[in-house]
Amino acid sequence: MSEKKIGTPSVEKPWKKFYSPEIMKAPLPECSIYDYMLEQNKDHLSDIAINYLGKKITYGEMLLNINKAAAAFLKAGVKEKEIVTLALPNIPETIYCVYALNKIGAVANMIHPLAGKSETAFYVNEVKSRFVLIFDGAYENVADVFQDTTAEKVIVVSIADSLPIIKKILYSLKVKKPQMDETLFRTWKSFIREGGDTIVKSVKRDHHDVAIISHTGGTTGEPKGCMLSDYNVNAEIWQVINSMKNKRQEKMLVVLPPFVNYSLVNGILEPLVAGFTTVLLPKYEPEKFGEYVKTYQINHVNSIPAYWEALIKIPDIQKYNFSGLGFVFYGGEGMKKESENEVNRILAECGAKVKLQKGLGMTEMTSAASATFEQINLPGSVGIPLAKTVFKVVDMDDQSEKSYNEEGELCITGPTVMIGYYHNEEATNDLIEVDKDGQRWIHTGDLGHITEDGVVFVTGRAKRIIMTKGEDGQVTKMFPNRIEKAVHKAPSVELCCVIGVPDQERINYPKAIVVLKPGFEKSEAAKEEIREVCKTKLPGYMIPDEIEFRDELPRTPRGKIDYRALEDELKNK
Repeated sequence: MSEKKIGTPSVEKPWKKFYSPEIMKAPLPECSIYDYMLEQNKDHLSDIAINYLGKKITYGEMLLNINKAAAAFLKAGVKEKEIVTLALPNIPETIYCVYALNKIGAVANMIHPLAGKSETAFYVNEVKSRFVLIFDGAYENVADVFQDTTAEKVIVVSIADSLPIIKKILYSLKVKKPQMDETLFRTWKSFIREGGDTIVKSVKRDHHDVAIISHTGGTTGEPKGCMLSDYNVNAEIWQVINSMKNKRQEKMLVVLPPFVNYSLVNGILEPLVAGFTTVLLPKYEPEKFGEYVKTYQINHVNSIPAYWEALIKIPDIQKYNFSGLGFVFYGGEGMKKESENEVNRILAECGAKVKLQKGLGMTEMTSAASATFEQINLPGSVGIPLAKTVFKVVDMDDQSEKSYNEEGELCITGPTVMIGYYHNEEATNDLIEVDKDGQRWIHTGDLGHITEDGVVFVTGRAKRIIMTKGEDGQVTKMFPNRIEKAVHKAPSVELCCVIGVPDQERINYPKAIVVLKPGFEKSEAAKEEIREVCKTKLPGYMIPDEIEFRDELPRTPRGKIDYRALEDELKNK
């Protein structure tokens, strides 16, 4: 019998054997996000950068459009380090804006294009944006909120602006052009036209300065802006590209909206550095996956479990040819082995030569921190750390590092650790621990272990997260702690515990189990009062669909509310 290996994974880094010495020693890019992309593509300007619903845009055309957007931002008065808010879906203008702002030294504040009035106003005011970009599909819902924000100019981008001519005409017949107050609002076309012949020069950025702000609930669910530098983003892109075999002009299907780093960084910016064609869809419909692969000749996809599991329900899925698929990843949450096996079976039946791969990541880590590869894709694992990234497992009580195959909280360090949360030093310090050597470690809230080969396994959550679908149909996260805090604001509530109820349409919906204070009746009026309070504190998808009153809640041996017991009750019904 072999002896158990003793040691500390973060020091020994056993995963190094899966990377070449050259990759482990190579320096990371020290330039802007824009310059990194430009350097990789300046000699390939005729290659296709973007395929937007059939409209093909070359790298040369994309660079020209980036420059036009940069000129328009400068003409409007955008200054270096100024924060501009982008609430846009997967359309070419999103790419132009992110790179244009980076080129002139400004910051892109990425928010949900359908965030709703209160959240949109919060995100704009939080960073004091003078300039905001929204898309025409959200105009009617959020237009009147900007009067109460710091916004001086709101640019409305139409999904039709870059469509092929026939689809543009069809879109204009289907979607009514918004009537806008031109003192505050501008169309994208007029905004670009106003840029005119403004001369644009790339700003020499400090690559450790803030470049992008992405929003997350972290491990608590409270909205926070993650400040990412050019170095963070480029380090993420460099590590992934140098870990995988790929070639120019392969095609990446962009599945998730660009306010999610997994999509923006790994699904859009990374493929553009690699010289791929990014296939953009304003709205991804998972049941059409086979058609997307067929129409756009897709090679690579970064997706989530719910979208991959949709393949199981597609009638006649076997008629599609998936032999061209290369990397097919899922992230965001774990996937049941049975579901993963079934999806892999379907992929194989459709001719795919690959299986699902996965990884572990966080917005606070820019995106992916680990990934599985063809030679190391163990069932149930999230792969090995990326080349310049280090994992460790710590004891939940004394924070000492555990050895191989010992469970504890997973912590991560490396070049992609965010600068910090925007104007929230307390939350930053709660998440990031600085060790005696000055290394900044993120506490993920995930429980897991590391094998002798350096393979990482996630075994549970120290913090609770529930996956659901928002009002726009996109998969997103719910945080029970955040919902419980909102419910507790109702005057009648003594105790509350929120669990996720499985649902075919929404994946899960939130259910609040409530104990009322003495003197309050268990009534529909009490439920309605709770819902009204939640409406002022939460986005729509987090408002409890169901409220149940009880006299008491189950407790753990340590006296905490036992949410797992309530979840087990639900499973056993």
